[in-house]
Amino acid sequence: MGNQRVGLAVIGLLLLVLLAPASQAHEQKTLSVILTEDGVVSGNITDPSFLQGNAVWFQMHDDTNNTTMTVRLDVNLDGVFNATDDFDSGEMVNECELDENGSLVDESCIVSATYGFDQNATVDTYNFWVIRAHNGTETVWNHSIIVHKDVHEEEGPSPGDCFGVGCDVVEQENEVEASSASESSAVFLLAAISLIGMVALTISIVRERKEDETPSLTKSPEPVVIGQFKKEEE
Repeated sequence: MGNQRVGLAVIGLLLLVLLAPASQAHEQKTLSVILTEDGVVSGNITDPSFLQGNAVWFQMHDDTNNTTMTVRLDVNLDGVFNATDDFDSGEMVNECELDENGSLVDESCIVSATYGFDQNATVDTYNFWVIRAHNGTETVWNHSIIVHKDVHEEEGPSPGDCFGVGCDVVEQENEVEASSASESSAVFLLAAISLIGMVALTISIVRERKEDETPSLTKSPEPVVIGQFKKEEE
């Protein structure tokens, strides 16, 4: 029974060591944004589950003839579109022509576009514009995306966390090193505890085996009958 308890404790500690780094990772999720003839389906993205590091996938679903759509996202949060700093999807159509081999006839033809936010993207509201062009007439729809903080991201700053003018780069690097040292110490401590548990399990097994192999010396000797009296053996 004692061996089982120690064994379970050791297994639990080993699982903690193996799973601790994985619990800090954030898997990127992609949110689809459907572009139709009547506008953008659920255009304003406010879901709290949309975090730093997630992506948006703009899909063209307007099959009107001679119609294209373009999405422009204000990445630098200055309120206006700038081709150098912001995201431009390019002109999207509903369908691209393919040749007999399944390749694009026009390599520049696209039906969708994806933008992925950086893991350290500023937590804020990002505006984006959808420009629908049909036979020379343009219609513009304004929408927004709220990017929420990823509370499960790895602790400690990383490139992109410092946004103010005059940010102390040296101080930032020192904080990163301190965070790495702290994480390494925690992993080392868990490994040491696991090792101690394994040693304790081994000692317990050896002791129980010795106890099983050692004959009992506490048993009282059988009495010897002499006549009508019982006499203990000397």
